Amino acid sequence: MLRMRLLIPLLMVAGCTDGVQPRRPPRHVLLITVEGLRADHTSAMLYQRSTTLQPVTPQQRAEGKALSLDDLAADGVLFSQAFAPSGNAPQGVLSVLGGERGLQEQPTPMLAQAMLDAGMFTVAFVNDSNGLPAQVEQGFHACLRRESDLKVLVDAVRWFDVHDFGNCEGVFVWVHLAGPAFPFSPGSFIDLSTKQPVDFAGLYTDPDSDSKMTGSLEERDAWWAGRQSDLPSPADRERLIDLYDGGVAEMSFQIWYLLDFLQFATRSDQALDETVLVLAGVHGVELDRPGVPWGVSSEAKDSSLRVPLVIRHPGGLQGSRILSPVVELCDLAPTLCEWFGASAPQLKGEASSAHKGRSLMPLLGSPFGVEESELSEAQKASSFGKHAALGIQTDPPRLTVRDGRWRLVVNLRESESNPGKIDSQSARLFDSGRDPREERDATAQHPEQVARLLQVLEDMQGAGLTREGRKP
Repeated sequence: MLRMRLLIPLLMVAGCTDGVQPRRPPRHVLLITVEGLRADHTSAMLYQRSTTLQPVTPQQRAEGKALSLDDLAADGVLFSQAFAPSGNAPQGVLSVLGGERGLQEQPTPMLAQAMLDAGMFTVAFVNDSNGLPAQVEQGFHACLRRESDLKVLVDAVRWFDVHDFGNCEGVFVWVHLAGPAFPFSPGSFIDLSTKQPVDFAGLYTDPDSDSKMTGSLEERDAWWAGRQSDLPSPADRERLIDLYDGGVAEMSFQIWYLLDFLQFATRSDQALDETVLVLAGVHGVELDRPGVPWGVSSEAKDSSLRVPLVIRHPGGLQGSRILSPVVELCDLAPTLCEWFGASAPQLKGEASSAHKGRSLMPLLGSPFGVEESELSEAQKASSFGKHAALGIQTDPPRLTVRDGRWRLVVNLRESESNPGKIDSQSARLFDSGRDPREERDATAQHPEQVARLLQVLEDMQGAGLTREGRKP
């Protein structure tokens, strides 16, 4: 019953359209990546709080202002099983830009270069507060690094204001936000409707609570320096989640502000309608798992690796769809390259071929201007239905594989003679479908699933991964 109540707003949003729009191929790409964004804390993915829904009036909706993450998901394609390669922001970003998982080596960014070679103008606005590597700038005419999401937004808005989308070449714009990543310290933002500041730190917190948690780095360090191996008190844990959710809502509001300005500033050019918009989290964050420091993003679990992913192009992509096949961030670069007819640089080496992403065009269907996929529906179901997402945890070193229901986690044994050796006896299996928090080890109950997923890892031989056999 609860899930049905949560579905109603999404269905209502999906049903509110302005009629059939003329189909046309896209000219531009707007890629928005966000750190610390858990899929299960977005209302677009049926979270109980409206963290990613920006309410608009019927008049605003008619004006095209329904541009919150929930609206984008309802109007586009939402991937419900999208995964990052790790909880590390630079690795997630490089996976998006490079088209590789990067489990052994950092991917080489190629997406912007491919778009540049295809004749597009490329520009990036990046929050660099968490230190992205220099190679993310490869292929961009300009990459502006700032130390806050607000400054990133201001730079992007200024550029949108002066750029002529109607008469110039196509553009590839990348906007990267720190978002709700730890520390959990959301700020305030002016509501353009009321002209009043919205205090996102207090948006969900209970003013009568006894908790004084602020979600700061100093607070977490002090907590764990006291050798607290368990979670904070229930009230403190609730406050941490409240603060994190406030950060998600702040991020959503900021993206709505950015897109609303783009829609307003370029309305005569129809730039937003001619844009493939991709919004992706690059990793999640821990909130309430016993024995794990809250605020870290290093666990080989859904909390750190499952992220929201939305692709929208109202001009030529059939939207209002939720797709359940497992996909990865490294699939975005080959997808956009195929969509725009860009020639992606060839990935070199056997390891790269085992780690590279695949185009999602067969799942998306045939966007206007793109040739019909040669795969049949049965082939699509077989190819994408059996896919599993691979991920890595560095401290301690662990490898994980996740399909639509199961997650397998194994330790990696480092040695000079055999680096990255899989210790299959350490395998732990989680039924992610029935145990969303991934807390109960199901290895003994489902040895066939353990063997199957170990085989998936064994098939990664070309990536330099080897398997240590299980004892009978």
